[in-house]
Amino acid sequence: MAAPDIETLFAEAAWRAERTVAVLRLAVALSIAVVFAFTAAPQMPSTDIVLVRQLVLAGATIAGYVLLGFAALWVVASRNFRPWMAWLFSTIDVGLLLISLDAVMANTRMPGYYLAAVPVLWLAPVILAFGALRYDPPLQIYMVVLTVAGLAAIVVLHMAELGMSAGDTPAYLPPLFGASPNAIRFMLLLLYGAVLVAAAFRARRLLARAIAEGTRRANLMRYLPAQVAEGLATISTADMMRGRRQHGAVLFADIRGFTARAEAMDPPALGAFLSEFRRDVRKAVERNGGIVDKYIGDAAMAVFGVPRPGGKDARNALAAARDILAGLDRFNAAHRDEPPVALAIGVHWGEMFVGGIGDEQRLEFSVIGDTVNIAARLQEQAKHGDYALVVSKDLLDAAGEDPSAAGWHPLPPRILRGRQHPTEMFGAK
Repeated sequence: MAAPDIETLFAEAAWRAERTVAVLRLAVALSIAVVFAFTAAPQMPSTDIVLVRQLVLAGATIAGYVLLGFAALWVVASRNFRPWMAWLFSTIDVGLLLISLDAVMANTRMPGYYLAAVPVLWLAPVILAFGALRYDPPLQIYMVVLTVAGLAAIVVLHMAELGMSAGDTPAYLPPLFGASPNAIRFMLLLLYGAVLVAAAFRARRLLARAIAEGTRRANLMRYLPAQVAEGLATISTADMMRGRRQHGAVLFADIRGFTARAEAMDPPALGAFLSEFRRDVRKAVERNGGIVDKYIGDAAMAVFGVPRPGGKDARNALAAARDILAGLDRFNAAHRDEPPVALAIGVHWGEMFVGGIGDEQRLEFSVIGDTVNIAARLQEQAKHGDYALVVSKDLLDAAGEDPSAAGWHPLPPRILRGRQHPTEMFGAK
């Protein structure tokens, strides 16, 4: 997968994150509105102008976040969202908080060091948490700096307020909001923001790793069977090249008379014909626990017992061969106006090498060895002997199938090409 595709995945993740933030922003604003309506608002006397202004400020703040939430949700839902908009929405989030806090301090004329007593201040951690959902560490840093700097500016600007006289202030209250306690509060808020920045960095790394892993698996599955790709995605190139020896079954299927048929077909029809053949073979093989190792023109090679050997691999190979032939019968029945298609299939059981062939630049996962060669030769015997299926005695023994009781025709043992000893074979029409 190319780099632009990875960037597209990051953009999709940012879009989904902003949608989540928009929904949460609405949920937070409406939750505060409900709590405020049932607790604080009924207790505020209508004759106290300061408290009335507080009520208006609270309502305006809640309304601001609701409007921002709906606006962000509309932008996201209409697919008009762009990455820079996350910075804009975050700035408005922090800005609404700071404007509300400044208005409260000005309305109540409390000294700046009492800022921590204002309830709306504790919306700040929630807003900072929005940033951690966006997989954008620089944006999270920006939000933390903007929030802390804005709060510090409000404290300084309202430090000289005299709305609360010394006689009205309980003796124990000023020490709780002095320079030292407030410095601790600011430090805790800063540390909270730092933790969220670390969480954003970690979330982005995990997302990048997940995208890279998903890309690698997708590329592998584009060229390899899913069962093999899953295994290769978790091992190194060196381990893959080292490979292993194991027992398994190999099946070769080839279309008879394909050259003559291909010459009589136009390219689109030929492509559709081969695609249907390969699809039917793959389904029959996978239905019986095997994988198609490769296609070679009008032929297919399938293996059983890869990547994990099992006790039924030989039987599965036989079942797959029979399924392929049954599918061929259905194909011919559905295309009666065309010349019938005939196959030659060879299947063998034995030891083989399973692993990667090549180097670090070009590596092919494959199955090689004498077992593969014999299976290919058996397929040739099927084609020349007018049998639909030819198997070795080794395969029938491994499958636990009695040749005399299963309708097999014994063929004369023959020294196959490349072999030194005769191979016992059985055929089926």
